[in-house]
Amino acid sequence: MKTLDADWLADLVGTLRYAMLTTCAAQGELVSRPLQTLLCDADSTLWFFTSAASGKVRELERDPRVNLTYADPARKIFVSIAGAGQVLQEEVRARALWRLEQTIFFPHGPTDPDLRILKVRPHAARYWDGNASMLETVIKLGRAVLEGERSDLGTQGDIALHTGPGPRRSS
Repeated sequence: MKTLDADWLADLVGTLRYAMLTTCAAQGELVSRPLQTLLCDADSTLWFFTSAASGKVRELERDPRVNLTYADPARKIFVSIAGAGQVLQEEVRARALWRLEQTIFFPHGPTDPDLRILKVRPHAARYWDGNASMLETVIKLGRAVLEGERSDLGTQGDIALHTGPGPRRSS
């Protein structure tokens, strides 16, 4: 098991850009939905936009626990981040995070009355890296089927998160 650092996480998030956010709904069921990551800053905080009318806003008011998952199936890299979510309404930060592509969701730009910022402070993160080509994976599968041989399917481990202040890291 190998520990990766927060810079690796920020680079991955910048490449993948979309996460599945899981929250806990009123009756305890888990609800997941995709969100575009706007920033992973120097202290590993992740930033997203959301709608004030979204169910996730009410869910986070009841229970701030969240899980984010990022997946890059082509490279066989997967990340799970546990943390606490907080919904903010801050025009200055919204302007700093704004991207033109967000206009499709918030047509009035960073001052859209429906726009909210979702801040996720992670407290734990894990990764899985399949680190094998498709051909290598097929060969490993063949050995497992024909010879009953268990294969090394890659590496996994923790991601050491930054917890201190520092300059923002763009994704």
